[in-house]
Amino acid sequence: MLLENFKEVAPDATDHRVSLLGYAFIFGSNTLDENGCMQIEMTANHPLKKGGFKSKKQTSNLLFKFCPFCSKPYKEGA
Repeated sequence: MLLENFKEVAPDATDHRVSLLGYAFIFGSNTLDENGCMQIEMTANHPLKKGGFKSKKQTSNLLFKFCPFCSKPYKEGA
């Protein structure tokens, strides 16, 4: 799903790749509630105006609504 979305966002690019880089817990500011988070790295070869291609890398964070280990939903407002 992430790869298909990235291909739609950058249709002129080639050799699209998406990697999940790690896992972290984010704690709420006033509570000890936690949410899961994973960093995403998206890489593709984008065409240049003068010809050729250049590899470009983008990073983003993916916040989970459900625990990836037990599938229980996280509490709202965490």
